[in-house]
Amino acid sequence: MSLPLKDQTWYGKTFLALLALLMIVAVVARWRLEPIAPADAAAQGFSAARAKQVLATVLGDERPHPIDSVAEAGVRERIVGALDRIGYHADVQDATACREIPVHTCARVRNIVALREGTTAGRAILLSAHYDSVPAGPGASDDGSGVAALLEIARLLKQQPPSKNPVVLLFTDGEEPGLLGARAFMAEHPLASKIAFAINLEARGTSGQSAMFETGDASGWLIDKYAASAKRPLANSLLSTVYKLMPNDTDLSVFKAHGLQGLNFAYGEHVSYYHTPADTVQELDPGSLQQQGDNAYDLVLSLLDTDIPAGASGTRVYTDVLGFFVVRWPTEYSVGIAAVALIGLALGAWRLRRRQAYSAGSVVLGVLCFVVSIFAGGLAAYLLTTLLAMVNGPASAWHVDGLFNRLLLWSVVLLVAFSVQRLFARKSDPIGLAVGVALAWSIVAVALAAILPGPSYLFILPAAAFAVAFPLAALAASRFGDAGYRVLFLVPALVAFVAVFPAIHLIEIMIGFGALPGALATGMLLGLLATFLAPLSVKSQVVHSHRYFRYATAGVATVSAVLSIQASAYTKAQPQALDVMYFQDQDGAATAFAGTPYSPPPPAVLRALGKDAAPKQVLPWTRTRFYAAATPSAELPTAKLTIVDEQRTDDAREVKTRIDADGAAGVLVLVPNSAKLARIKFDGHALDYASGKSQIGDYQAFICRGDSCSGKELTFSLRASSPQKVLVVRVGALPEATKAVAQVRDVSAIAQNDGDQSLVAGESSL
Repeated sequence: MSLPLKDQTWYGKTFLALLALLMIVAVVARWRLEPIAPADAAAQGFSAARAKQVLATVLGDERPHPIDSVAEAGVRERIVGALDRIGYHADVQDATACREIPVHTCARVRNIVALREGTTAGRAILLSAHYDSVPAGPGASDDGSGVAALLEIARLLKQQPPSKNPVVLLFTDGEEPGLLGARAFMAEHPLASKIAFAINLEARGTSGQSAMFETGDASGWLIDKYAASAKRPLANSLLSTVYKLMPNDTDLSVFKAHGLQGLNFAYGEHVSYYHTPADTVQELDPGSLQQQGDNAYDLVLSLLDTDIPAGASGTRVYTDVLGFFVVRWPTEYSVGIAAVALIGLALGAWRLRRRQAYSAGSVVLGVLCFVVSIFAGGLAAYLLTTLLAMVNGPASAWHVDGLFNRLLLWSVVLLVAFSVQRLFARKSDPIGLAVGVALAWSIVAVALAAILPGPSYLFILPAAAFAVAFPLAALAASRFGDAGYRVLFLVPALVAFVAVFPAIHLIEIMIGFGALPGALATGMLLGLLATFLAPLSVKSQVVHSHRYFRYATAGVATVSAVLSIQASAYTKAQPQALDVMYFQDQDGAATAFAGTPYSPPPPAVLRALGKDAAPKQVLPWTRTRFYAAATPSAELPTAKLTIVDEQRTDDAREVKTRIDADGAAGVLVLVPNSAKLARIKFDGHALDYASGKSQIGDYQAFICRGDSCSGKELTFSLRASSPQKVLVVRVGALPEATKAVAQVRDVSAIAQNDGDQSLVAGESSL
């Protein structure tokens, strides 16, 4: 018996139902990623309103407070004062810390540590957040929100009866320039050896749901505890796997390097305000703060009297289901689960074939449609981004209208994938194509479970749904006729849509379409979901539904393209990151610059730079070109290295120097490669340069951050026998004339990260 294609009622309706299901799940999945409602100040549990009030007090006038600055000292005093009023004794750990990658950086750090004693001398729960900001902004979200959450949790813990496990509250310093405070805590603080695991709070934007985006290498027990305690969980092992592959780090990276397990929480929407002056208390979404606090506080409450396992506790493959609950299993079970799903699919397909014949060729074409659909989705996204870059410019290929960007990308990918499927499917039978698509999903599930288990849930869950849907479809068809085959097409699709759409939305939130990897990943995942259209793309009498779908998606793509292109490249809500800089070379000549050929400054800034502003190489240690113009020298003071001692060994000169840079916010030392630098000693730290580390252009670099740099000693181990000229760059505020350039930025451009600053180069001989 073959599938009757003359009466297409059920077939066409199934095609339309699948499209409706796709759209509904896409909307619901995005809605479930919206921040939760905050609790008011009278709430018994964690209250975002109370935490936000505390944050406003801690940040004071909301000046940037980078590491080792006067503004940071004020923030630190207010945190210590808040802990004292709650009833904690705060210890301030004063130390020097260094990092080695990518550039050797050292600074003075002051960590704030408070302890809630336990009734036993067991290992402690560590709650951490950093209180320093980048020089460009006040850091209300990153990471003032974490600080405020810890202070609110500290207050709530004081109201709890004595518990078995102690809790350490750690407010780290120097996270932004290289996790320096966390390094100092783990290396030197006596409580570090008593920590069982860490819960770290971070932010990469000013709104969005709190996601559990990173875990320790064997934190399965903690994942289980989070899954059981979270009111609105947002977590999956895809996020954790992707984060491990990225160059990003947080304080949890340091804790993990010392063998601790842990969980990392952050929210990441409105990322355009991240590390900018717009990261203010006013812009902080109280719902985001509420969920950060709920996640951490509820988890800690569940752990206060729990027996904490010693060491590693296994790994998990896991995902939340639209924020309602978390599905998880031990990672080592993944291959078995995927294999069972594959076997179940084979049995179900065999049973279905006894009722409904399908050809082996159709199965092969189904597998092929699966592959080409994913490829077509990625290629469509790539070509679309390339085309938009030709129209809009490479700096802002996708303009700021998120809704129409999304509609444009999604409609183009679905249209291209479906059109390619129709070319391959032609007159194949839908059941055979469905078997092929299901087989492809199941084979990928087994392969990923064995090779990269973190994202394997994206395929294992739909594969399991296929294994259930095939025998159900046979039963339904025997009872309801051909309409029963809808189970085969709709049930696995629903499971796949629920599993994959949150990942698509998170890619848009965390990466966006502006970066090609974001558009490419979105296109490939949409192409993956479009594989469910393949069995329903058969050319037959169901031409009307197909035609309407193609016309509708083409229309949406056209309208969205027009509106997307017409949208602004930058707005107040999504501004261009633009630092205005002043550089004074060792001869006293000065240059003002902002923007690059890839991301030009706004016309007003370009005019303010001067009529001769053009892309030029400005800084001697980088070939990057900036829009720059000569400017009258402000004759800012230089920094220098004063030699205080020199000794020769068999293979090197040991030159001890003192940094003289009063009033500097930091110092950059650039040693030419010809000096054959082997090592730098700084405040008890020995930094290796022999292997070519810390390279910037033709120099090997050392950075000291903060007000305490001036007066510090640096000892250079140089293998070159002759004296060497070293560049010493003083980092400070803009001179008044260049501030005028910065002030002409409109709301669509904003400083970011290190922000507007002056760089004054001087030479010292070693």
